[in-house]
Amino acid sequence: MTRHQLHQKDQIVTPLIVQGQSPYQILINHPELDMSVRSMYTYIDKGLFTARNVDLKRQAKFKPRKYHKTQIKDREVFTNRTYADFCSLELNSYVQMDTVKSSRDSQKTLLTMIFTEKKLFLAFLINRCTKGAVRAVFDRLEKRMGTYEFTSVFENILTDRGSEFGNPEELETGITGIQRSSIYYCDPMRSGQKGTSFEFLTQWDVNLIVNHINSTPRESLDGKTPYDAALETLGEDVLKAFQLKPISPDEVNLTPKLIRFKK
Repeated sequence: MTRHQLHQKDQIVTPLIVQGQSPYQILINHPELDMSVRSMYTYIDKGLFTARNVDLKRQAKFKPRKYHKTQIKDREVFTNRTYADFCSLELNSYVQMDTVKSSRDSQKTLLTMIFTEKKLFLAFLINRCTKGAVRAVFDRLEKRMGTYEFTSVFENILTDRGSEFGNPEELETGITGIQRSSIYYCDPMRSGQKGTSFEFLTQWDVNLIVNHINSTPRESLDGKTPYDAALETLGEDVLKAFQLKPISPDEVNLTPKLIRFKK
């Protein structure tokens, strides 16, 4: 390879590495680079690209925190909704739901949903981590999508035993009184993660983050992005109801620089 050819590759690779993209992601979107993932790592390790090992996206590490979620106390809630009941359904596709709490100086919380088959990720900013706030997100989505579409997309949901999910019948019952979903609960867990403040985060910021995540090619999807995979099965109208938009491959940024908090 000539010095000029190496420089041309570097002009493509380094800016994308700095944006938090992985070698796999870069090569999926730039087949003209004509190299393997392993080769790219080798080039970076040997200093042949401007990007260095320290620039490579690393998996975030979290320290356990002493705070634990407030758990559901009414045991009757779990009747026919346990993890064993869920497993008996033998589902290929379902939605995982959780909340990510802010640091203790803010009550804002992210309600997150992941479509397991297509790896599609959704997040909704709520001002308080309460049953009513979660219900409001469900109602808002049903109004945007329509009851029939909602029941098709959110047929089965698996979540933890946090108190914000403590009234499953309210979540399962739609705005017209029709059952719109079935809620199931994981076995009790005691893990936690160190919080980050969401106080200055807006839903616009959350949507932007989600769009960049969903525009990242996944090896488990044969190089497709979760957005494109979901587009094939859920359709454009559903993705619009989720307020999702595709991000151009070279614009995808998976670093904290994507969102700048202003205090």
